[in-house]
Amino acid sequence: MMQPLRNTYFQALIFGLLGFLTSPLGQTALGLCQEPIPEDSPRITPLVKVIQQIEPAVVGLFTPIGNNQISSGSGTIIHSLGYVLTNNHVLPEPQGFALFSDSKKARFEVVSRYPEFDLAIVKLIDVATPLPTIRLGRSSEVINGEPIVVAGNPGGRGLVFTAGIVSAKEVLEGGPNAIVMANYVNDRRERLIQFDAASNKGNSGGPLVNMEGEIIGIVSAVIEGEQNIGFAIPIDRAVRIAQRMIEPEWTHAKNTRIELEPDSKQAIVRSVSTPKTDSPKSETIEPGDKIRSIFDDPVQSSLDWTLLLETHLPKNDSIKLNIERAGKTIQIDWPLEPASGLETVQAETTKNGIRYEFYEGRFNEMPDFDKLQPVRGGMSETLDVSTLSMGRNDNFAIRFFGHATVENEGLYRIVVVSDDGSKLYINDELFIDNDGNHPAKPSGRIVRLKKGLLPIRVEYFQGDGLKSLFVIIEPCPDRRMISLKDMKFLQGERLKTIP
Repeated sequence: MMQPLRNTYFQALIFGLLGFLTSPLGQTALGLCQEPIPEDSPRITPLVKVIQQIEPAVVGLFTPIGNNQISSGSGTIIHSLGYVLTNNHVLPEPQGFALFSDSKKARFEVVSRYPEFDLAIVKLIDVATPLPTIRLGRSSEVINGEPIVVAGNPGGRGLVFTAGIVSAKEVLEGGPNAIVMANYVNDRRERLIQFDAASNKGNSGGPLVNMEGEIIGIVSAVIEGEQNIGFAIPIDRAVRIAQRMIEPEWTHAKNTRIELEPDSKQAIVRSVSTPKTDSPKSETIEPGDKIRSIFDDPVQSSLDWTLLLETHLPKNDSIKLNIERAGKTIQIDWPLEPASGLETVQAETTKNGIRYEFYEGRFNEMPDFDKLQPVRGGMSETLDVSTLSMGRNDNFAIRFFGHATVENEGLYRIVVVSDDGSKLYINDELFIDNDGNHPAKPSGRIVRLKKGLLPIRVEYFQGDGLKSLFVIIEPCPDRRMISLKDMKFLQGERLKTIP
């Protein structure tokens, strides 16, 4: 839904004319100056109030792509420091320009991409902060038929607002028809919010907003053959994967040791790990504490926590936190630890390949392999489940054991693609959970790895449909340019077994 624009001279003329018309001089020349409309005017409906509330926090995104073309899309300011949530597909390049509702412009740079879910986060540069934001809602609380507002930049014309309703709060993403899907057990296909409101190319990345002024989805697609039908990625999904999208602690090689509750609207501490090094004594942080700010920047959610770590970790060895505990505010200077990467092992001798065990049975989710008996096993140089199934099309599972070769220490992106369910364990700890019945679906994470042999275990089951399993471990020096299509599958000389 990104929209390419042509003829830069014509665009400059149009933008110049719009700038004149929206200026005080232009308004005076056209006789548009008028007294403010009273708040109690019947024209100021609840819908108008929501639009007025969210308008300053919506931006049009423009990316030069060469040959006198500019791609356009939309975005939502989700943090006052200038972080913007949008779709990955509206960002063909890692830099561009954002246009505000008052016609002011700012440069932006992509912070990170998550192509598996078509999401990305960009940062506005050289802007006065704090910026207005749109509050996070809960897509899990969406009601069929509730009124919504769609904001965006269709056709690159600047900010436009339309209104409608949620026509279906959960629509299968990429699934066959509903009667077929009714037969699936434990289906893990992603769901989208379907809305009935005018939306066009260029609206992608813009917010789907409820009548409380909260963002409940990110507009991502339309069906051109169905009038006014659009789809939005649920905001709960975006918040859930924001940590995977950015991974500030792995990226900047600094560890806070703090884990937050993943599904809470507030930044509530879930656990605090034991320090690995002797660090200066400081006030403790306890499970249940609410993090209210980092360096006086407010923290209202786990998403805020992730974005502020991205801001402050590069230039600090400790962070100043305001913690709420039992109604009292506590100020803590919290030390950071080096994050050196997941442990690998060394071996004097290795053999190419990976061990596997093959199981037969009907599965709708990953079985407990320790309670099953394999029908056969052996060595394989790839994770090619189609070959290892020996003609069996459905109802089997495979477990792989081995090591992946990590040639250099650094930041990596690990992706598992499978049809149906899969799980990846590193050092016997679950690292990626891609379980359930679904078509070929990728799931990835960014992580810092040490040089050596990385112990991995891959579990896979096939219900029905296609047979596919791929694991990708690729260097990720620049999160702005992540592309699944450029990654190479893990196989051959990069799979090792220690005798």
